[in-house]
Amino acid sequence: MSKSGEERGATSGPRAGGRRRLLGAALSAALGAVAMAAGRAQQAVEQRLLKTRGEVLRTDVWQGEPPEQPLDTMIRLRRSDDSNGRPMTHEVLSLIHEEKGRNSFPWTIYSSLETHHEVGDACVLCSRLHKRGPGWSAGLHSEVFNHNRAVALGVNVEMSNDYTGTEGTAVIGVNVLAKGPKDADYGLHIHEDAGRFRTGIGLEGRGDTAIDVRGTYGVGVNLHGNELRLGKGGSIALDEAGDVRLRYHEGALEVLKGGKRVVYLPLEGEDRRL
Repeated sequence: MSKSGEERGATSGPRAGGRRRLLGAALSAALGAVAMAAGRAQQAVEQRLLKTRGEVLRTDVWQGEPPEQPLDTMIRLRRSDDSNGRPMTHEVLSLIHEEKGRNSFPWTIYSSLETHHEVGDACVLCSRLHKRGPGWSAGLHSEVFNHNRAVALGVNVEMSNDYTGTEGTAVIGVNVLAKGPKDADYGLHIHEDAGRFRTGIGLEGRGDTAIDVRGTYGVGVNLHGNELRLGKGGSIALDEAGDVRLRYHEGALEVLKGGKRVVYLPLEGEDRRL
């Protein structure tokens, strides 16, 4: 059945054409907005994507036949080499980090452990070295190349203690233990190469004792001809309690006992025999 002229006019007249144009414009605007949003989302995803190369990492990866160790670990990387060619380093894991921002806190490796154990040993970073050849070796090696102002530290240790109990505890910044069975040479060895340290050991702060020698040694402090300098007001305690002291004060050597001078020797005048 054919439509009447009035019905055909309702679908093909000027008002119908305006509605179609309005609907088309709205649809085009909506599609454009969707396309722009999708483009921005894709750009954000592309900016976040990591650049990767190589094979998929497995939880156990090894090269050669390295010895097994009884470790309860989630990811294990092992490598065994027989390298006798061009002298170069051989790494199991390498992390390359560059930070060019001026207001930043770059930490290449961050390792955190929170433990509540009462029996056993907790260790955030464990370094173990078996030195079987004569080559130079280090359990932990730090290289710092200072190219600018301010502080540069090879190793920084920050300790805090908020234990409020009554039982004894020991909080130690650096602990060095000689395991034996044979003697080691130095617990702490500071030496120089092309440069030098203007101060070998610097102690700042306040406390009861700056250096505490509790062990049994043939010589407590061996200066090898270097100077021992007390400075103004300094004295040498001659007994365990620090009651008897020797000092230089106002041009004379003095011996103090109980805070009072008991002997003094003026150092003015000519050379004389005591």
